[in-house]
Amino acid sequence: MDLIERLSDKINSIDLPQIMIIGQLSEDSDFGFYSQPGSQVISQDWSGIQERLLPFEVALRTDDIELGNNTLWKISELLDSTNSLETDGTYEFNKINIEPQPFLAMIDVANKGIFLLDFNVEITQQINLGD
Repeated sequence: MDLIERLSDKINSIDLPQIMIIGQLSEDSDFGFYSQPGSQVISQDWSGIQERLLPFEVALRTDDIELGNNTLWKISELLDSTNSLETDGTYEFNKINIEPQPFLAMIDVANKGIFLLDFNVEITQQINLGD
């Protein structure tokens, strides 16, 4: 499943202060996108078709508080208006749920703000039930 790559491509297609990488914040990267624990099956039918909810987070570390806030709001608005997503065919994109809106999570020891945007992506996927 290529969901995280497709979402990353979509987010990086807008005007951002820097390229967002797939991965956690690190010494080398101040702008990351990653999956969160806690995915869940919303429903499943007898043929193995599942509705799943997958949690993700965008994180940006910056000393420019206004830039951080504006960047994550821009991403939030993009995702909120996303109605379709090209996929590799292993799943079908349904919708994105953003909760809460972007927020300043903390200010670190280097006086940089860490902004977060949490959201869930709902997909439909055929799973193999075995024989």
